[in-house]
Parts: sequence; structure tokens; C-alpha cells
Amino acid sequence: MKFDTNELTIYEVESLHKSLLDEFSEDNLVLDMQNVNRVDMSVIQLFISAQKTAKESSKKFALQNVNEELAQIIKNSACDFLLEENG
Repeated sequence: MKFDTNELTIYEVESLHKSLLDEFSEDNLVLDMQNVNRVDMSVIQLFISAQKTAKESSKKFALQNVNEELAQIIKNSACDFLLEENG
């Protein structure tokens, strides 16, 4: 799944959640974050939930193409485990 926006916030969480559920029902969930520079805590929380769901379903959740700015936001939130691929 690829994003066309450079910022993901609480305003996109509901539609993002629905998209993630649709993707998960089909396959592993790999999010291409190439165009995303900023996320807020609501999106990080959604990613944590998606990672947990993936683990419980024996599926993969991964963030790809995370730039330095976004990686720093995730690290500052103490959620840098989201940057590690799991399988």
C-alpha cells in the first residue's frame, strides 16, 4: 500500500483503518512510506495495532521506504520497533 500524501494524521485514521483491514484480509501488509514525512500518534497507534494483528495472524507487517524525518518521529514516540521488519 502506497500513500500519496506527505502527512498522515487523525483526520485520515478512519479511512486508513478501513484500508488496512481490506489489505490484511488479502495478504501481508507492507506500507510504502516514501511520500510520508509526518505522522501523528493516532497513526502510530494504528500501526502498532496492525503489527499486533499481523503477528497474531502469522502475517507480515512492515513499513518500507521510511525517510529520516519520519523515522525520527517514530523513534521519538518510543515506537521504533515499528521500523523493524517482522515475519
